[in-house]
Amino acid sequence: MKNWLDHLQQIFHLPKIDHISFSNRSSDFDIDDVKKVFETATGVDIGDTGCHDFNRLVLQKYVPIEKLNFAISQNSRVPKNILIQNFFDLDFTEIGDWETTTVKLNELLLMNSRVIGMDSHLMPAKQLNKFLKLWQKGSNPHMEYLGIFYKEDEEIDNKIIMKGIKNRVVSKNTIREFKLAGNKPSDMIKGGIDIVRMDGVEATIRIVESGILPSLEMYVWFDHCVVES
Repeated sequence: MKNWLDHLQQIFHLPKIDHISFSNRSSDFDIDDVKKVFETATGVDIGDTGCHDFNRLVLQKYVPIEKLNFAISQNSRVPKNILIQNFFDLDFTEIGDWETTTVKLNELLLMNSRVIGMDSHLMPAKQLNKFLKLWQKGSNPHMEYLGIFYKEDEEIDNKIIMKGIKNRVVSKNTIREFKLAGNKPSDMIKGGIDIVRMDGVEATIRIVESGILPSLEMYVWFDHCVVES
């Protein structure tokens, strides 16, 4: 496998492996052997491997890492020592019965990542409302972006999400450029709903109902995220 990988890297001029994905039957492999071959991976995707112990070993071998995508189920949780890691990008997807699977509020508050993404059913509207209120009081100080992604036929309950939160609606004609830390491309923010944290840091909540999947996105305007026109 190492010779095969070296061959591909030479052909395509790839000095490192950006991403490695573990899914069904991945636990058939020895994680130590996998780590030796794919040691330069900067992103890890742990899907439905069917083995919680194997998932734990993957986390032990690859963390710290830049990006982690983790699939959770009713019977599995992400360890707290993983949640507190300072990932650049931390994403969650669901396995199984999504009606009973959620990311608990205290788990979200533990996250130190700059970019956080998850499916909508992992973060119900009432829980998201509580999170936004706690963010205004100073929680998740490193977070630059939060993305909640909905299924095609789901509606975004804006009234519940924004209930009791002081905000300012920004005109759709107002376009602001947002830049995450690192080499990520900037994003053009049209309109949105602005909220303010107790330390004066502003964030924009943008609800996108067009396109492939609806989403609710939160952009935090740290100084390095603001692109002057």
